[in-house]
Amino acid sequence: MFVIFLIFVEIFLAMSDVLNNSAIVKNFSNFLEKGNYRKTPERFAVLSKALAFNKPFTAEQLCQQLQSDAFKVSQSTVYSNLELLTKAGILCRFFNEGLQKLQFTRISEVKFIHLVCLDCGKVKTVKDLALAEELHAKRYAAFSEQYRIMCVNGLCNTCARNKKKQNIKTKKEL
Repeated sequence: MFVIFLIFVEIFLAMSDVLNNSAIVKNFSNFLEKGNYRKTPERFAVLSKALAFNKPFTAEQLCQQLQSDAFKVSQSTVYSNLELLTKAGILCRFFNEGLQKLQFTRISEVKFIHLVCLDCGKVKTVKDLALAEELHAKRYAAFSEQYRIMCVNGLCNTCARNKKKQNIKTKKEL
């Protein structure tokens, strides 16, 4: 009985994600019409692949995903369409100091904290609603906030262990 319930929950979550994505596609289509932008297959392919990421991503990663699906699109097209998606309010961008790269994430995921490893660049996303609400309550004079992204830079467990091993090895050699 419990297994059936879990299967039902998985199906429901998949359906809600599809419905949410179709609403995003419709909003993007409306944005393109209002801004007199052309509705090209490349734009919708970039949108589709961007929505498929469940963590922050770079433009290069998006290009690789498109190319692995045998979709021919230039890197400049990807960059310009990521800017359009940001302008449309679907994605937000932030600079990942660990990777020294610009990354993108869905606007709906800004209540998450991104834990960024400064060594390997791995990003782990954690949800902290209490902190998100506390930050949301903060107001700034003469500034209209659009969204907030919080990145905590440090070392992941793997890199911290490796550094510790290297330090122990170095001390033994001395």
